[in-house]
Amino acid sequence: MQVSSSPLSTPDPSALLRYYFNLTDGETAIRDEEGVEASSLQAAVISAMEAVEELRAQDLSHSDEWQGWRLEIVDAAGRAVQSIPLDSSASH
Repeated sequence: MQVSSSPLSTPDPSALLRYYFNLTDGETAIRDEEGVEASSLQAAVISAMEAVEELRAQDLSHSDEWQGWRLEIVDAAGRAVQSIPLDSSASH
């Protein structure tokens, strides 16, 4: 009988988690109904940062419209696990 390596020792690349990138200003929410698949929360944060940078770069003349808004990364259970302000000029 052969003993295979433990599945815990090597990350399973097919075990992707779904995260949703909701936009909110605390009163109004724009929900992400599709979500993204990521191998970890860290990978989801990187994708979210890229999405935030794209939003900021789309139309600089409308950047004031994002004042007070943030992108919330929500896990499949509906828990907000990270929040990124949209009105910040800091990239990280």
